Amino acid sequence: MRTLTWTAVVVLAAANWEEECQSEEVDVWPEGFVVQISPKDGVALDSAWLRNWTQEKKECLKSAFFEHGVLLFRGFAIPDARAFEEVALAFVPNLEKAYLGTSPRSQINGTSYVFTAADFQPHRTVPVHIEMSFRDSPPATQLFYAQRVDQWRGGETPLTDFHQVWEQLRNDRRVGPHFEQQKVKYRRNMDDCSSTSQFDPLVQKCWQMMFKDEKDAKENCLEEGFHCSWDTSTNRLTLLNEQPFVRPHPITGQPIWYNHINVLHGQMMPGDYARTARLWDGPWSLWPTALSLYYRLLFNIYGLFVPEAEMGSTATKGSGEAFTTEELQAMKNAIHAHTVNHKYQANDIVMVDNHRVGHGREIYLGPKESRVIYTAWSNHYPPSWQNTCAAGAACHG
Repeated sequence: MRTLTWTAVVVLAAANWEEECQSEEVDVWPEGFVVQISPKDGVALDSAWLRNWTQEKKECLKSAFFEHGVLLFRGFAIPDARAFEEVALAFVPNLEKAYLGTSPRSQINGTSYVFTAADFQPHRTVPVHIEMSFRDSPPATQLFYAQRVDQWRGGETPLTDFHQVWEQLRNDRRVGPHFEQQKVKYRRNMDDCSSTSQFDPLVQKCWQMMFKDEKDAKENCLEEGFHCSWDTSTNRLTLLNEQPFVRPHPITGQPIWYNHINVLHGQMMPGDYARTARLWDGPWSLWPTALSLYYRLLFNIYGLFVPEAEMGSTATKGSGEAFTTEELQAMKNAIHAHTVNHKYQANDIVMVDNHRVGHGREIYLGPKESRVIYTAWSNHYPPSWQNTCAAGAACHG
């Protein structure tokens, strides 16, 4: 990775921004979809400066965001969640509070729109995904902030270019010809908070953590197009809905592998632990290897005694037909081929185009509180970025 990233623009206020935006000073990571923005060496810049600067440089940031997919702001003094929220609101003034995703989250005191990214224990991986891709209208913008990153090892955020994932899959005879115009069917079973399963890793949170009560759940289901039903004996809520496997990006029109199979299907999880084992060299790899074997065995045992529809979640083809192991492996291989692990530094802010780039969480070693990542999101792009195209792309907004 090259470290010089837009620093000339930061200090040369008289320079023509549009020319600088296309110059060699604008660098991206080798993977091609992460642009890092940092102060010049030795210059201390805080969140107030960053808020003002982002307003001054809207056009270039917009161009870089839609062309590459991820903006990384590194080296700025962002002391706490409130400062992060102020920067996020400078980008996207219409942040959201309603969270219908699968990971357990907690709102941060003193803020209106900042939440923990995921309240899982350190040993739980979060497979990469486009946030809430099972909805008709998922978030457009996702932001992350590294409050604390003192873990001993791991804890990166995998970032995946799902446009490139589909480019690989569409040429794969096992996937491309079958799924381009088809739909995926999701089933999410959410236990009552008083009796949440402690053994099924696909039961990720109880339904009262998502909805205030049964009335609120029914209203949200109607609004979201979910078919919702309760098991009267256990008070378990089941959410059913369908979405396309592939969607066009709303701005660039690029086809995106746009679904939640990687999270909601049990056979996908062990492969992420196996990937971590390959990344962790020497004896460190023993822990993720053991976790991969454990979850593979656990899901195999469940497969013998528990119908797939009774698990915490699953995904099938629109017809109800199960995915084959070969199809799932092709999906996982394509995802891993286009994933880069973002290793946080303290005070990092990462802004993700959620209609193209997925995110996840690697396992880590260390106390749970040693890694603290916050998030905020919006169903929209910044207002000034609407109905705009990246350079050289057809406009579909």
